[in-house]
Amino acid sequence: MLATLCLSATLVLPLSLDAVEGRVQACNREVIAATLAYEAAGADLRVAAQRANPTLTLGASNVNPHAGLGSGALREKTFDSSVRIEQLVERGGKAELRSAQSRALRDAARADLGEQLRLQRLAARSAFFDLAAAQERVRLQADFRSLAGDSATAARLRFEAGAVPRAESGRFRLDAARAANDLRQAEVDRQRARLELARLIGAEASAGALEVEVAWSDSAPQPPAQGDRPDVAGARRRVQAAEFALALARALATRDVTVGLQADRWPASDANVQGTGTSYGLTVSMPLHVRHSYDGEAARAMVDLEAARAGVERLVALSRAEAELAEQDWRAARERRERVEAEVLPAAREVSTAAEFAYAHGATGVLDLLDARRLLKTVELDQVLARAEAAKAWARRAAAIENLQEPLR
Repeated sequence: MLATLCLSATLVLPLSLDAVEGRVQACNREVIAATLAYEAAGADLRVAAQRANPTLTLGASNVNPHAGLGSGALREKTFDSSVRIEQLVERGGKAELRSAQSRALRDAARADLGEQLRLQRLAARSAFFDLAAAQERVRLQADFRSLAGDSATAARLRFEAGAVPRAESGRFRLDAARAANDLRQAEVDRQRARLELARLIGAEASAGALEVEVAWSDSAPQPPAQGDRPDVAGARRRVQAAEFALALARALATRDVTVGLQADRWPASDANVQGTGTSYGLTVSMPLHVRHSYDGEAARAMVDLEAARAGVERLVALSRAEAELAEQDWRAARERRERVEAEVLPAAREVSTAAEFAYAHGATGVLDLLDARRLLKTVELDQVLARAEAAKAWARRAAAIENLQEPLR
């Protein structure tokens, strides 16, 4: 139902990064699946907290088909009747251990939800910056195609007037054709980026017209509060669940008891001339551990516990390595972006301006002009790429140090 509402919701374009992150939490299918898993874990906790219901047994015996059942009310019929009620009494704290295990698994499912939010938010941020970069590439390629087209038209007119040779006019025409091809490829890349972002925010119906605000986030994220990253927190909760599972497996060796109360009534009949009577009975039953004492279950639970502990150690080491690597990538990406913006781009613009001036005054040839234009276009595209890579490095760094926002209860 929630996914359907997200698909039909109207998007306000262009999308901001905050709007994208809001739709990730509400509309991303992986997040919705994790939310349902958390709700299912809550239901499992309710099931684990339930105690065994008593069992009621009604019986009839000593029915004589030749004498019949007799006349009168039910209590006057000529067959014996019995009523029995039984209740399982669990020993060894099994019920409490099951509840504790389910509670730990519910907390693990909640941490899994936080992990899915972390991963899908990272994917959506990266897709947002990819689409922003694709939009900028389309804009730059469109500008360059317009410039190349105008130059090709001017060169053709000058060739027809006999001012320039055919080869020079042909080079401008070739450059315009290449610019048109580059623009078409940029448009295809933009559509691919639209589809990826639409998939992550549940907006496939609007994918064809999806636009985002061209904004680059690459400042230092706020340091996290004390606590584990969601995947580590979930692994720790599963260790707790495995510990309770081991205690529960060992508790299986403690015999449960089934207590029964029974009332038997027999009426007067041709076969029973002594009259009506009622007797009562009390029974206690328990299993006999003559073939096994659940040693296999305890051994398996111990292995699961060790595996869960090893999983925590692996995730802790992985999260630390990811955080360190993300920090280095973010700093390197920022340095590359700053170098392109402060040094490379101004130099390319200076070279392009000088080449345009020199060609206009006949001091240089067409090849030098086209080379300068291509250099400027390449550097401008490199600037877009550097900005996008720095922003995505920021997103990876923020995700790598993200912790579980709320304490588990």
